[in-house]
Amino acid sequence: MHLQIIIGSSKLARIPSLASRIKKLTGSRHFSSTPPVRSLAGTVAPHHSYLLLHTHRPPREYPARSNSPLLHALTRHALAWGGLVNFSWSEQQAVHPGYVGLGEAKGEEEFYRATAFSHAGGCIDIPEVSLANVSSVAKTLYSHALGDLPATTPDKSIDKLHLYVCTHGERDCRCGDTGGEVAGALRKEISRRGLTQHVSLGEVAHVGGHKYAANLLVFPFGDWLGMLQGIDAPAVLDEILERRSQRAVESLQSAPLCPPFWRGRMGLNKQDQIALHSRS
Repeated sequence: MHLQIIIGSSKLARIPSLASRIKKLTGSRHFSSTPPVRSLAGTVAPHHSYLLLHTHRPPREYPARSNSPLLHALTRHALAWGGLVNFSWSEQQAVHPGYVGLGEAKGEEEFYRATAFSHAGGCIDIPEVSLANVSSVAKTLYSHALGDLPATTPDKSIDKLHLYVCTHGERDCRCGDTGGEVAGALRKEISRRGLTQHVSLGEVAHVGGHKYAANLLVFPFGDWLGMLQGIDAPAVLDEILERRSQRAVESLQSAPLCPPFWRGRMGLNKQDQIALHSRS
């Protein structure tokens, strides 16, 4: 399928469907220099929860590797329940008013607001995380990963979708370039459809898998998508919204979102990710 361009206008007459991009994933690529990939399934590290520390600054301003003592402490604690920890930024997310750094200055005290997702516990908001309360927060996160806490969201909306694109350019230019393109395209599409109250778009630091850029994390499903490009934003958003509109009870065995771009899912190990994808 080819793009039809209106002569004398920069607008595309027709945006390629997801089906056309599926073909490009298994054949020649016209929108990226990335080599074709047969299947991305099984490329997500096994984990049972995902914790995001809200920052005032976007990932394009993050250093290549974090020296944050708090991030490292939380990562060590998260080993107990198989959790992942990362920094995030969004125009919509609440941030801690008393701290604007990233833990880079020696001796500074870090404070963040945070959001955690798990398949068993849904989404919870944590008003403050610091080294002073890291042990108690870790206990909360452990219970959340097991599903022993009631799910909450900052806006009290159980239907809200949370999308996060890796745009950490200092870690790898592919994430900064392609990730930035996809984040911009999704942001524009969400705004165009008037969905800013229902779909939250954020950007995150390194998630693992530079070669799969652009990477997109989709919550509450916990699905990871890779090899996305800006041109994919409308069709990918369509499928995510369609899944959400079904209001079916999501399980770890629910069909993968956007199978040609699907890397895996929170709560599944590599073998389970591959097996689930093979049935889609």
